[in-house]
Amino acid sequence: MTDREATSKAASQLSGSEVPFKIWQCILCGYIYDEGAGCPEDGIAPGTRWHDVPDDWMCPECSAAKGDFEMMEI
Repeated sequence: MTDREATSKAASQLSGSEVPFKIWQCILCGYIYDEGAGCPEDGIAPGTRWHDVPDDWMCPECSAAKGDFEMMEI
């Protein structure tokens, strides 16, 4: 097994709680959605992954759609 295959296999075995939280930014206003922090004021608990945020959720700053967010590289 190559190093790349071993790394891929190890990553695929991580549970959801072991995968690092990601940060998403609104491309219209710059608002940051941090998966670790969630958005409690909108009923989104800390630790909520982006794919679990409701599709009809909107940016709390500018009301942009969820599709107007991009994942930020950290």
